[in-house]
Amino acid sequence: MTQKEQIKNLKERLESAKKNHYLHHANNVWVGDGELHIHHGDWESGNEKHLVINVDEFFKDLPFIIRQVVKENQKMQDYYMGNILDELKELKKYKR
Repeated sequence: MTQKEQIKNLKERLESAKKNHYLHHANNVWVGDGELHIHHGDWESGNEKHLVINVDEFFKDLPFIIRQVVKENQKMQDYYMGNILDELKELKKYKR
């Protein structure tokens, strides 16, 4: 890949990153005037974000959101349980 192509690729990735952000955990969640407010990010470094969602529209999406969150959570729980069971099997090798 040429340097020009790399620069173009990086610019495209930067534009995409500006449009999207990852919400790892919420610092503060509250509701007012028909809006759900979620503060997230690192406020100490000045990198806190504020997400505002219209609750009327959000309510319509809740069945889908809940279903997907439950499915993804189950996948993660299965993954962690598999890791725990693998470690227990490994520990049995060292049983006295």
